[in-house]
Amino acid sequence: MESDAGQWSHLPKDLLAKIAERLDTRIDFLHFRGVCSPWMSSVSPTFPSKNPLLSLKLPYPIASNANLNISDPDTCNPRGSFSLIESTLFYLQPLRQTPDSKEALLVKLEEPKPGKVRLLDTLSRCAIQHLPKNFPKVLNTLNFRVREVGKAYGLRFFDVRGKPITSFEFKSILIKKVIMFSKGDEYGLMMIHIRGRLALWRLGEEKWSLIDDGAEKSHFDDVIYYKGRFYAIDYKGRIVVIDADSLKATELASPVHGSRGTHKHFVESFGELFLVDKYLDDELQIFCNDYSDIVADVPDYPVHFEVFKFIEEEQKWDWVSDIGDRVLFVGDDRTFSLSSTDFPGFKGNCVYFTEDCFCEEDDDRPGFDAGIFDLEERIAGPLSAFPGYSKIFWPPPAWLRPRPPAQRS
Repeated sequence: MESDAGQWSHLPKDLLAKIAERLDTRIDFLHFRGVCSPWMSSVSPTFPSKNPLLSLKLPYPIASNANLNISDPDTCNPRGSFSLIESTLFYLQPLRQTPDSKEALLVKLEEPKPGKVRLLDTLSRCAIQHLPKNFPKVLNTLNFRVREVGKAYGLRFFDVRGKPITSFEFKSILIKKVIMFSKGDEYGLMMIHIRGRLALWRLGEEKWSLIDDGAEKSHFDDVIYYKGRFYAIDYKGRIVVIDADSLKATELASPVHGSRGTHKHFVESFGELFLVDKYLDDELQIFCNDYSDIVADVPDYPVHFEVFKFIEEEQKWDWVSDIGDRVLFVGDDRTFSLSSTDFPGFKGNCVYFTEDCFCEEDDDRPGFDAGIFDLEERIAGPLSAFPGYSKIFWPPPAWLRPRPPAQRS
């Protein structure tokens, strides 16, 4: 009698295609194709995204520019258009491993064209230009376990005329961060322009709406969509909460005491909201003075992090020194969190980040400028300073490469 697995592998192709059409996420699609070879060959390798924003030409962000604005009715010969780009973080593991194994690889992939995938730096928007010869040209999900960690978004300008843009035009199209949100059938984007201004766009609208936060001049560091509202923080540590429907901005009553670092990032972790504050050089001395009762000495390294947790019931932020097995990631285009227990290979109670001073000579690989800050030891360093945790980004492990076909006798 044929096994149950054998019976499943012989399902009609038209039935398999209908099943695949009902899969909502890329990871479910990958798992579907990874069941067996017949299932993999039954559908196209390209996931049919259900995100309605990815195929649109978007209006020009923030300000009008007649030379660049594709949606400007007075523009007879537009330079180009903006499109939303999406990248996905995947956590890969070998099919066979021991319970205490930490073998894993975190990769960030972008699909610029259907069926074409390119590798990005894990914590930034940089594309890897030259892959090593032993890197597989096709990532076959039959060969390893795949888990989707999250998605990152950005706006990309496409110059249809192929002409170089001026330095003024270049500054006008730089976007610091983009987040996508959905509420029922409504889709939209919130972004921070390079000048620090906030703007929101909803599907169907002709232009972006600038957010009036009540300040004469704001320069925001980060924004996050959390429990149906937007939280934005400026470089001074001032936080505003923005209603997604009315766009009304309200300053949070309790500012973050001691938040005086260079860069601030929100991170949602298992339903809770954290703020990660990055200090460099002299700013670290200020923090140590504010928290002299718990910080004895100024560390002798150039970068330092402090973490604050949002207490929603009291609408305040508490400084925390221990986040358990959580791992907080602060990248250029996305922040996220994982459990080091559920995702072996990462160091718990740590912040993973990028820093120019950690940049190595070989900068055409994922994690070339990545570092770790250990909240327990209060030390920071490049990945190479943490033996046992540096290989999670690179190099590609041997199990990622396809096995050569067996030789026939």
